[in-house]
Amino acid sequence: MNGASGVATIRRATPADGEAARRIVFETLRAYGVEPEPHGHDADVMTFGQEPPSIDAFVADVGGVAVGTVMVAPRDDGSGWLSKFFVDRAHRGRGIGRSLLGRAVDAARERGYHRLGLDTRTYFHEAVHLYESTGWKLSPDKPDRACDAFYYLDL
Repeated sequence: MNGASGVATIRRATPADGEAARRIVFETLRAYGVEPEPHGHDADVMTFGQEPPSIDAFVADVGGVAVGTVMVAPRDDGSGWLSKFFVDRAHRGRGIGRSLLGRAVDAARERGYHRLGLDTRTYFHEAVHLYESTGWKLSPDKPDRACDAFYYLDL
């Protein structure tokens, strides 16, 4: 996506994106009745844009403002882990999430991961629909954290 006329540009995150990322993630969670866990499940967003080189973090940028986030981190088994995939409520329904997800998958492939996984809450209906419509598979395994579904994509 390009940056013209309010369309998002997907770019690597910088430390300056941290505040917007936390706002997007925390506001979205609260809108679904979930209290953010900045020292637990959501600790990775506290340093968003400051990741070590092994982690890929991206934002969807509209007019110089981050409106969506996603991260891909390595796992010990040669796979990747997708997290903090959120789009600001005012910018949903425009294909931004699909573009962010696609960039994250591309980054995982570029790193040579054989699989990408994520955990989610099934009441994030839009995200679940996007995962399923882009080839992600629901695992019979259950996450051991606050989420209730685990998805994976073979790369």
